[in-house]
Amino acid sequence: MTSREDFIVQQLKKLNALDTLSTKMDGISASLNQLTSKVETLQQTVSANTTDIAANKADIAELRGELQKNKTEVKALKTSHNLREQRLRSTTVRLFNFPVTIGESLDNYRPLGTKVYEKIVRPALVAAKAAGDVGLVSQQQNCIEACFRVFSPREPEPGSPLLPVIIRLSSNAIKFAVMKNRKHIPAPGDSEKSTGIRRFILVEDLTPEAHSLLKALQKDSRAEKVW
Repeated sequence: MTSREDFIVQQLKKLNALDTLSTKMDGISASLNQLTSKVETLQQTVSANTTDIAANKADIAELRGELQKNKTEVKALKTSHNLREQRLRSTTVRLFNFPVTIGESLDNYRPLGTKVYEKIVRPALVAAKAAGDVGLVSQQQNCIEACFRVFSPREPEPGSPLLPVIIRLSSNAIKFAVMKNRKHIPAPGDSEKSTGIRRFILVEDLTPEAHSLLKALQKDSRAEKVW
């Protein structure tokens, strides 16, 4: 083969290589076009998602504002409810360690009221009269409106703590006199001491929220006296 023929063959091989390269370039160009299309689609999706996220952020901010408003309203309602409930308890006290027999309930509180009057209320009023806190010692019907044991679905087990007794007095003046002079309430009798009762305890009838606040303040080192 002459050098001319060799040259032609070499040129033909180059042309074939160029054709192959061109075909590959076309394939790459098509792939790039597809990739560009996908990127544009992704950009549109991202843009739409960004818009949705911005809208969701605005909705979340609005919902948070409503939630905070609802929390504030609920707190105000709880405070108002607690104040009203405590106001309803303004003339009631709780008596602990006082034995109550079966049948002395809310439906039949007069026997229990008589026992509470003789052992608790009357001695305190006698001391109050001696101290000048009241002008006279009121009779049971004039100072005790209701007297009942705290409700329980079942009777306490033997040996378990006694349920407190609620005493509703006729006025704040009577309540003040009784609470001020409760230290003069006699100690339990022999029959009561035989059951382990050492003293009767008379306290304010507080709502659960007010009681929690009282306990928290009593534990606060900054508070000298809490009542």
